[in-house]
Amino acid sequence: MLVLLMTVALASLALSSIYLAFNGTVLSRAYEREQDFRYAAEAALAMGKSRLNNDPYALPDTGYVQLIANGAVTGADGKVIPGVEVNVYLGPTGSATGQYGRFASVVADAHDKTGARYVRRLEVTQESFAKFAYWTDKESADGTIIYFNNGDILFGPVWTNDYINIGSGGATFNDEVGTAKTISGKNYGTFKKGYTEHGKPIALPSTTVLSKLAGYAASGNFSFTAPNSSDETRVLMRIEFVPVDLDGDSAATADNEGFFRVYTAKSGNYAWLRGDYQQQNCGDWHRVTTSKGVNEWQFFPAYVHSLSWFPNNGTTFKDKNATLAAIMATTTTSPAGGPLPRCFPGGDPHLTAVEMTNASTKAWIDVSWADAGASPTPYGGTSRTFPPPNKAGYYGSWATWSSVPTPVKNLGRADSAYLFPLYRGFNPGTQGVIYVNGTTALSGAVRGRVTVYATGTVVLPDNLTYETSSDPAAGICPDVLGLIAGKNVVVADNGLLTPQKISGTWKIFGAAPGVTINAVMMTLNTSFTVEDYDSGPTNAVDCGPSNSGRGCLNLVGGVIQEARGPVGTSSGTGYIKRYTYDRCALLNPPPFFPTTGRFVDNRYYEVDPSTFDVAKLYAGLKPKM
Repeated sequence: MLVLLMTVALASLALSSIYLAFNGTVLSRAYEREQDFRYAAEAALAMGKSRLNNDPYALPDTGYVQLIANGAVTGADGKVIPGVEVNVYLGPTGSATGQYGRFASVVADAHDKTGARYVRRLEVTQESFAKFAYWTDKESADGTIIYFNNGDILFGPVWTNDYINIGSGGATFNDEVGTAKTISGKNYGTFKKGYTEHGKPIALPSTTVLSKLAGYAASGNFSFTAPNSSDETRVLMRIEFVPVDLDGDSAATADNEGFFRVYTAKSGNYAWLRGDYQQQNCGDWHRVTTSKGVNEWQFFPAYVHSLSWFPNNGTTFKDKNATLAAIMATTTTSPAGGPLPRCFPGGDPHLTAVEMTNASTKAWIDVSWADAGASPTPYGGTSRTFPPPNKAGYYGSWATWSSVPTPVKNLGRADSAYLFPLYRGFNPGTQGVIYVNGTTALSGAVRGRVTVYATGTVVLPDNLTYETSSDPAAGICPDVLGLIAGKNVVVADNGLLTPQKISGTWKIFGAAPGVTINAVMMTLNTSFTVEDYDSGPTNAVDCGPSNSGRGCLNLVGGVIQEARGPVGTSSGTGYIKRYTYDRCALLNPPPFFPTTGRFVDNRYYEVDPSTFDVAKLYAGLKPKM
């Protein structure tokens, strides 16, 4: 009996062991089979993505296409995965307009003869040029090679189709670096995320591709024609971004508080519009009591100091007939405590005295704060002195918006008729694009998301900033500006940005030393550069521990240019670069900003194989307008 019991027990253990081993084998084979399906599906997605990036006609305009039908997949060992076949589909998804980027979905269906299957979807997005902190087609200026050197520090992705040259002074790259050629001086560079050489060249967008932007701008009545397409010295149009506090919270951070104004100067008034250092644009401040009994500081350009109506004496008007240099030399106005002498670009409301004094009529002065017949009250300028919509100034005029939003009208602003709303609630047709056929100047504070495309040159006569702060890590990116120039983007050499030597002392007549630019800039022909970068003062303004001619060039954003442009020299002229990468441009690019043509991974999805129907899937992913 004992032998019998032992025999039965051992037999049971043997059977249990065999059973467990069989189950383990089955489970192992099932797991290996699942791995085969997953590998095949992911490999198929890669094949579909590769086809998409190498065949410009692979992606249909609508619906979907089947790229592979019951195809085999080869493993890393070079052998075909047995019993597994794949179907690969491709179709457009996301926004149909491309305002928020261009998206597509690759779907892979891995299956076998038994009906087992594994389905996966890869959503890809076309890589935006806005992802780059620095991009060039050529690393030279007029044939002269430009080096990364002297401790340059770059944040954000860097790419060039040309050779990258690093000098013995060294440079640090904190993000990915790529070139279609090679890197010279690699031993002088610090590459925090590595580098690639001999990459596939990336082409700038063609004017044909960009021509669509004109249509998007027209839908929101944001399409303008400038008087010319000349260079930065002959600009006659200026766009100024203006944030407006509509809700009375002492800030302009709400979505509906972004606007811009458009000023066009009359023929020949280039220096006026640019804000060059001249009598019409530069002057000082005097205390004036308006007809309403308000005592305030008003701005008087140097030009009007010699006119008959300007007082010859008094405690607040002591510089009658003074020269421009004498007026601008004062460290404070009289009485003491007033704003310092300044320069303004053409069309600025502070320059009302010049615009009105030379105009054919003086009747358009804003009677809400002054009477037209009073003197000198009507002639001073403040931030609110705009002419009525039916009157133009002597040097130019502001464009009017067709329908003033009620919240703006309720504020009673003198410029309300000139405010173009960026907010879709005030302008349902806007697509976030401003188009200028020709050359324009650009300045102000951007509140919102907008792309500006000018077929000529874009001139920066003053600071160009964002109104609200962002936090890319938290996904907070309220303001972004994309700037595309058919020619160049040029920081102006004018009275606001370039120090002027007065009585042996360098003086700044703008808002602050240096210049600040918040934007992702693209120049198709040729560069982002500084006007007269190799001339002017060499030691007028500090930039951190260094001294230079014009101070810091503070850029938050990116530079995409056909050829690298200079902004200063080692002798001290021009600016010292202080560039910061804006990750918001990577996470949420400006509307319709051009793409490189390369599709990159966005999101992965697993699809339930039991209910998979490719036609229904793409119908549900159909791009929405």
